[in-house]
Amino acid sequence: MPSKRGKSKAPSSLTKRAPRGKVREVALAYLTEDAGPMAEVATAKLSSKHQITLPVAMVRRLGLEPGDRLAVGVEEDRIVLRPRPRDWVEYYRGRLRGVYGSSVEEIDEYIRKERESWRGRAERLDS
Repeated sequence: MPSKRGKSKAPSSLTKRAPRGKVREVALAYLTEDAGPMAEVATAKLSSKHQITLPVAMVRRLGLEPGDRLAVGVEEDRIVLRPRPRDWVEYYRGRLRGVYGSSVEEIDEYIRKERESWRGRAERLDS
């Protein structure tokens, strides 16, 4: 004899009720996601092991993945978390632009002067 639960019923995992508080929080976060500066404010609870869980919207926005490292700092009375670069070479690429000169000729002149100063120091050390 077939059971009362036929194929027309949805799977039970889809029909289980979630706690109302969580649903309201998620709905509020979804509705206010693009509402401005207050959309970035979230709460986290410090565990007994001094751990926190980051809100998924912030994690996704920053593109964080499990295993990524965060730099932790204190600024005034705030704890600040910043994602550390995955590739330091890529992170610093282009940061020294213009330090040694703005054209190829200026950069070559800087290198020539530096090498001459090394030769001068080496000659003084040899004598």
